[in-house]
Amino acid sequence: MTFSRISSRCRAALLLAALLGCSDAGLYAINGRGAGGPDKADFAGRACVPLAVGDAFPVRVLFGVQVGAAGVPTQEVVDALQSIVGRFNVPYIKLGLETYHAVATGWAVGPNGTPGSFGLASDFGNAVTRYGQSTLGDGAPSMRNALQLAKALMDGDMLTGCRGTVARTRYLLVLLVSTADTSCVQSTFNGNLDPTCQALLPDSDACTTCELDVRTRELKALVEKRNAGEVSVVPIYVPPDPAALDPAVVADIGAIAKAGGTKPVLMLPPQTLTTAVNAVNYASLQQSMVLKHLIGFNRNAISLGGVVLVDSDGDGLSDEYEKQLGTDPLKADSDGDGIMDGIEVRMGMKPLVPDVITGCSTVRDQDADRLNDCEERVLGTDSCVADTDGDSIPDLVEVLSRTNPLDPEDLKDSDGDGSTNIDELLAHTDALTDDNDFRSARSYGYTVTDGPPTDDGRPCYDFTVDNITLVNTLERPNLSFPTTPAGTNDIYLYFQVGRQNQVHGAGIGSLDIVQVRFFPPSTRNPSGTIKLGPNDFVTGN
Repeated sequence: MTFSRISSRCRAALLLAALLGCSDAGLYAINGRGAGGPDKADFAGRACVPLAVGDAFPVRVLFGVQVGAAGVPTQEVVDALQSIVGRFNVPYIKLGLETYHAVATGWAVGPNGTPGSFGLASDFGNAVTRYGQSTLGDGAPSMRNALQLAKALMDGDMLTGCRGTVARTRYLLVLLVSTADTSCVQSTFNGNLDPTCQALLPDSDACTTCELDVRTRELKALVEKRNAGEVSVVPIYVPPDPAALDPAVVADIGAIAKAGGTKPVLMLPPQTLTTAVNAVNYASLQQSMVLKHLIGFNRNAISLGGVVLVDSDGDGLSDEYEKQLGTDPLKADSDGDGIMDGIEVRMGMKPLVPDVITGCSTVRDQDADRLNDCEERVLGTDSCVADTDGDSIPDLVEVLSRTNPLDPEDLKDSDGDGSTNIDELLAHTDALTDDNDFRSARSYGYTVTDGPPTDDGRPCYDFTVDNITLVNTLERPNLSFPTTPAGTNDIYLYFQVGRQNQVHGAGIGSLDIVQVRFFPPSTRNPSGTIKLGPNDFVTGN
């Protein structure tokens, strides 16, 4: 799906995401262009960093429960976890369950039956019911094994998830503890202890603190290893006798919480486990994001060698070139095989001979970047990430502009004209040809300044985008309407945000598509500067 705004100012819901990275965030201006005219469109407005909630910002919560004779009482666990089921019946929060004593075991949650999987609240509730009815094992408790299994389960979820989504996902381990860790005092565990910690023996307390710290940090290290949004660990001490806390357990969970970036929870009367579990923060990732790039792109105008060419169907090939090839300038996919003509020409395929690309869908657009999954396979781009190389330019823009969506453009100057490729893509000039004279008259211009933040503190930016060249397109078929009228230009405006200090990290983008009609030589609709507001930009998925 894509979200679009047509020139009559009515909004039609469709979908898109632009995942990003690159360039320092901040305020900027690109000026020095020719005078505006009727064949150029100007925009002004305000855009705000999206709220970090919903499907674009998932949460994965793994509950680790100590079982056995000295473990957390079963009915208390069932009551507490079933209360979570009632709270989080939303698709962006998925829950998992593991139990541990001498060994740790992941529970199957969800329809696939995979041990240690994450599932929706209803599936998790079924797993909790099975837990309450099961006869669980016993043995000397090893929190280190619970931490190691949590690492494996979260790592598996990250590896199988979409890279861009994982970068916005918060992973949380809630560890329910009743008695002290025995990893360092059980000889069967010693062979697998971290060598630095093992060297502390026979001081088992020092060894345990070291081991729990190491294993928690390994879990946290998945953030860098897999470029995940966040990993944190919250240990909850459920003492058998609330009036007599075990200092060893307090030390154990203190080491875990410190390494896990949280604070330990000591469950004291009259608090119940249900109250303690529900007091944990299960919110989505809240790391501060800032503007990386604002990008304007006319999909129907090709800048090539210092001239502007008309591309009525927006497939990356000019109308004139399509006539030479025999392809249809009114259809982005002339042979109906699901691959755009421009992509077929770029990759040495035949745009008039249908191709069969196996193992992918020509209908599905998993990352919502307007390239279907088979087109991404042909290109070698990531069907899970709208900006595969993390240079802040969406794959679609790079493909239609003839740059490489697999290699960041911010440090390249392919035509040697003194402007980086990324600057040329922002300006909508030709990154492969020295076209400085054309650039001085036809490059897109941007100004961005700080605007007032939202009531909940998210940054907003006031901007202008001007000098967007319009072309006289052909009337063409349209899936929603009888035809798209002649002169219609699809202007894409991407608002891309990310973490301030990540140059090529995956962030999230918002998009507004505005249709502007140009009637040569002197009329366009809408006329004047087109005004946009925060609600016009639809956050990607």
